[in-house]
Amino acid sequence: MIESAIKTAVERITGLDTYPLLLPDTVQEGATFQRISDPQVGDGLRRTGLSEVRIQLSLYVVDRYTSLLQFDGALWNEWKGIIHGQLEGQPVQYVERGGIQQGKTTLPNNRIQYRLVRDFIFTVPE
Repeated sequence: MIESAIKTAVERITGLDTYPLLLPDTVQEGATFQRISDPQVGDGLRRTGLSEVRIQLSLYVVDRYTSLLQFDGALWNEWKGIIHGQLEGQPVQYVERGGIQQGKTTLPNNRIQYRLVRDFIFTVPE
């Protein structure tokens, strides 16, 4: 399953604990991921046995905006080279980088939690 490979890769590359869907209530720094869509790849007449799995990855850090950008760059630097390869032992045909959103929240202790949300599309066997 591609999600387990993504979790392992994000933790290895960024050093951030990574969770499905949401950060736990007691955690202020980390990463989350969720599957947004997974349409089959085909030409309209036949199926290829591949899916394009769109994963939304959210990175959260406190008071370290530059680190947030570096984490995003480090993920893309590693994943953009995957062509008919593997991600943490899982077969991946191709990786595309999608849209980005950023935000910040002022925490009760006047520190700032920065958030970067990025979509990645992984073409993988079904």
